[in-house]
Parts: sequence; structure tokens; C-alpha cells
Amino acid sequence: MKRSACIIAAVLIGFTLNGCANKPAAKLNQSSSVDSKSAAAVSTAAPVDPYLLKFDKMSAKLTPELEAQLQRILPRLKEARVITLRGFCNAKEVGNAKSTALARANNVEKFLLQQGIPDKKMRQKFNTEDAAHAVEIDVEN
Repeated sequence: MKRSACIIAAVLIGFTLNGCANKPAAKLNQSSSVDSKSAAAVSTAAPVDPYLLKFDKMSAKLTPELEAQLQRILPRLKEARVITLRGFCNAKEVGNAKSTALARANNVEKFLLQQGIPDKKMRQKFNTEDAAHAVEIDVEN
């Protein structure tokens, strides 16, 4: 019992420190001696990066869940000086990855424009190298 508690505490500290970098949390390797109850407790405690919008592999459409995620960070985005929308699409999985990555960033930008974020604050970038299907939002104050 003590060992499980120590493992959980170590993982939570790691997630907390990782969250300070404003990047997605590292994936937890659950293939060690952690029992299934401890692994379940750790996975439910893992924080979700609100600045990483995950898309389905073949989609650039904003879902209601992604729109709600954007609504939650909208106050911070309205205060930002510069917002970088980096669209991700894995070129090994999708034929026209650059267009898809930019379409994702563009759809996020359109939504933010509708919410009152000025166009001049936003810029778009893309990444087709990483195995991700997402839009990452970087905020500069």
C-alpha cells in the first residue's frame, strides 16, 4: 500500500512540474509493477492541457467539446498580446498534412474571431513531423 502511494505521489509531482511548462503531460508508462487500481487513480488525476485541442485524425472540424475548451480559456486569450495557433497533422498518416494542419489552425482562428479576438493578435503555424492531430495555442503577454 505504501509503495502505491509513493508511486502515485511521484507521478502527480511529475505532472505538476510538467504542467508548468504549458505543454501536454507526458504519457504514463503503466507497464511497471503498478497495480490496476493505482494506475486508474493516476490516469484520472492527470491534468488536461487546456491549450492543446485534439482533433480526430481525418478532421479539421471544431467539435462542441473543442469549442467549450476554447470558451474556458477565452479570458486569457483576450488579454494576450500575441496568440500563435500551431496546427498539427502527422504526414505519415494523412496525405495532405500541411493543408489539414493549417485548416485546423484556421478553424480555431475563425472561432476566436467570432468571440471577439482581433485578427491582428493571431498567427498560424503548422507541424507535420510530430505524431499529433491537434492545435496548440501559445499565448504571449
